Amino acid sequence: MARKRDAEWMQLPIKKVAIVGGAPSRKEAPISDPTWEIWGLGPRQLKLPRVTRWFEMHSKEQLINYYDVVRGGYFKKHWTFLQRLKCPVYTQRTFPDLPNSVEYPLEDVIEDVGKCFTSSVSYMLGLAIHEKFEGIGMWGVNMASKKEYKYQWPAVQYLLALARKRGIHVYLPESCPITIPKKPKLVKTKILYGYDWDHPDAWWNKKSQEN
Repeated sequence: MARKRDAEWMQLPIKKVAIVGGAPSRKEAPISDPTWEIWGLGPRQLKLPRVTRWFEMHSKEQLINYYDVVRGGYFKKHWTFLQRLKCPVYTQRTFPDLPNSVEYPLEDVIEDVGKCFTSSVSYMLGLAIHEKFEGIGMWGVNMASKKEYKYQWPAVQYLLALARKRGIHVYLPESCPITIPKKPKLVKTKILYGYDWDHPDAWWNKKSQEN
């Protein structure tokens, strides 16, 4: 349940967005409230009853490798899911066979908030800040796995702190372990999540070599 100070702004008819992931608190997201934009991400298993934007920040080549090579033949189902979404799907570039795809405005967002993108969620936060949303809530976004998300937390923490510094309301469920620093500290990255997937110095490639 939202704390009182959050509940007040969350009920206002301001420009606000709910970023919804796959953790249990996703059930608390304001899906049925039309005053909220609902942004989703991930595979079809995370589909939502209502969604206004979807984010798929991996390249098509990465998706084919993951779904067909790693998982044994699921790319077509994933792509079909994206095609059937009744909302814009933000991707690295547009695709003729994905007519609802929208190229993520990478350069504009980097110029606005800095080059800090180490996860899909960070791209979503960066765009929300760039588009001057007045309220940002995150449900189902815990990033609790220390092995993976330790590389992704700093950018998310920075962007949440930046949002607050710019006067944007921010809400995280009490079950969310992510902390928000008092002051935003930009943690620049030379290697962009998704875009630089094959870079040998990328943390996800180093991580796979360690396993």
